[in-house]
Amino acid sequence: MGPRLRYKDSIEQILSEPFDKNLVKPCVESKVFGIGVESFTAGSAEFTLSFAATHEGCLPLMDNGHYHPTEFVSDKIPALLCFYPEIALHITRPVRWDSDHVVLFDDETKEMAKEIVRNDALGRVYMALDFFDASINRISAWTVGFRSWQKALLSALLSPHEELKRLQEENRLTELMVRQEELKTLPFGDVWNEYCVECGVPVDGAWFDEVKKYEDEVLSKRD
Repeated sequence: MGPRLRYKDSIEQILSEPFDKNLVKPCVESKVFGIGVESFTAGSAEFTLSFAATHEGCLPLMDNGHYHPTEFVSDKIPALLCFYPEIALHITRPVRWDSDHVVLFDDETKEMAKEIVRNDALGRVYMALDFFDASINRISAWTVGFRSWQKALLSALLSPHEELKRLQEENRLTELMVRQEELKTLPFGDVWNEYCVECGVPVDGAWFDEVKKYEDEVLSKRD
């Protein structure tokens, strides 16, 4: 308890300093464990959520790489939205206990975006990408990660959430299952490519050559 009380006091001292609450959003972020402190972490999920709940203007921040492998932040998002006016996310890709791997267009990434969109929370959730991977080209990592989250949001925005919600509320669960399965094979990629064209950026399959060219002509010449 001692380290947690000292941690609490430290954050409270930081928050006591004057700042513009419209421009600065203080957050507390939990961790399963930290390097060198595998047996104990002061800033656990219980600590940070309780701190945010009892300190006005302090947001809970969830990094989806900071939980046990059987926990999913997509499930936690609507739970927190019941109690907090705003929340924050560090969107990453966990591998067991480790976060900060390049964000992919995988199931959990899509589920997180779905929960934000279907709960009309785009204006209540601060979304920050939190990843790096020094073993691959950093520009490619950044591009893949950013586009993956954009794809997840687009996919969520294209889903007929109101219709699916109505089917659930009317207990038409078989029809709900059928509609959800049909959505999986709709031509999402065509919509994504059209979005890229409208934004004036390369479609999938067309940007990697530019990255390789930059790597050969610029990055390879750096010490």
